[in-house]
Amino acid sequence: MLRPLFLTRATIGLAATAVEGVVALPGRAADAVSTIPGVPVKLAGSLVQSYLHAGQRLTDFAVKGDRVLAAVFPARTDQPEWATFDEDLVTDDPAAGEADGGGADVPSGRVSPRHP
Repeated sequence: MLRPLFLTRATIGLAATAVEGVVALPGRAADAVSTIPGVPVKLAGSLVQSYLHAGQRLTDFAVKGDRVLAAVFPARTDQPEWATFDEDLVTDDPAAGEADGGGADVPSGRVSPRHP
């Protein structure tokens, strides 16, 4: 006996499954009528779940991309001499915030204790 091609066998299997579904349709129709009120809730839940899964996958891809970029381009630890940060500016003078042109009412981003 000759064995048919894979696609032919798959097509015949699909047709047999469709016939089985049509035969079972009248019994399933009665069940479907009772579940109609819950369809919008199931649909909304499925959409939200799909959205959350897609967001998780996207985040996983981003994390993996970060790891690859960190392996290819390691982070620089040196600091350019022109860069200054607030942590680098350590002063004991509480009036140092006013020395850069701002008055006492202008916020400078630094917290200094108030003296009465």
